[in-house]
Amino acid sequence: MHLRADRLRSGRPGTDWDAMKNACLTSSQSLPTEDVLVVGGGPAGAACALWCHQLGLRVRLLEAASAIGGLQLLSPYTNRWLPGLPGKTGQQVAASLQSHLDLAEVPYQVDYRVVSIRRQTTCGSWEVSDGVKRFASRYVVLATGSKPRGAGFVNSACVGVGPGLAMERIEVKGKRVAILGGGDNAYDQAAFALQRGAREVHIYCRRPPHALPILQERIPRESVYVGPFVANQQTMTVNAAAYDVIGVQFGFQACLPGALDLPTEHGYLQVDRGGAVAHMPGLFAAGEVTNYWHPCVATSYAQGVQVAKVIQAELTRGPATAFMRSREPMAA
Repeated sequence: MHLRADRLRSGRPGTDWDAMKNACLTSSQSLPTEDVLVVGGGPAGAACALWCHQLGLRVRLLEAASAIGGLQLLSPYTNRWLPGLPGKTGQQVAASLQSHLDLAEVPYQVDYRVVSIRRQTTCGSWEVSDGVKRFASRYVVLATGSKPRGAGFVNSACVGVGPGLAMERIEVKGKRVAILGGGDNAYDQAAFALQRGAREVHIYCRRPPHALPILQERIPRESVYVGPFVANQQTMTVNAAAYDVIGVQFGFQACLPGALDLPTEHGYLQVDRGGAVAHMPGLFAAGEVTNYWHPCVATSYAQGVQVAKVIQAELTRGPATAFMRSREPMAA
């Protein structure tokens, strides 16, 4: 079913839209041109924008990079965890996302780096700007994702921060490689380095490894050091041992807009079961920027879809009855 946006607006008392319009005009604030602005074009943002569009909402997706896809743009690995997409690499998944938006004629803009997001208090709408061009909407969905934690390390010719292209671009054949971290990505990268011909690979983690057992089985236990360590990018050493390559796999951190004072938990946005940010009417979040359980591409798709449906329900039935959703923060 494809619903027209004007039907959605008329589904609620007409004074809502008229009051917002009049308040914006009398206060010289930006009149909303969209129902929803989605900030971030990874899996969560693309799914949310696609569903909003096909539900009849006026939506625009804003992406800082030059292409849609988020972190999948940096993944040359086959994603074995996506149902129905066997053999597809992360980069192919990203290309498919952009192709789907194009095919469905979902409005989006790349190379749009958001510098401010603010609520227009007089008329109750939201304004998003890159410092040059502004957009206004009734709802904003933050789908800004996450980025690898560097902990002071930066990508270089011999240091890779995070998985994917950051590591794959570094030649490891015949070299000594140190991997910092004890999670899934650390063990994955250690195994990939061995497959690519590394002479030695050692994993350093300060606490007992928490990677999946099936991943830990791929690395000899004698190659894993658990306990305090000091790693130095300048000298390329870990605990005074010299290495040719260092891979930094300390997990990820949320990419949070700096212009908003947002409720966070362990650095991630706190949202309720419908994806709403507490005490900020009209502001939602989806994907790896939030505190939801088990972040991955598949769950990001699902949360993006869920947020689109909640917004559609609010536009047709009002926020008090939309799915009768809980206002408690979602369990991490």
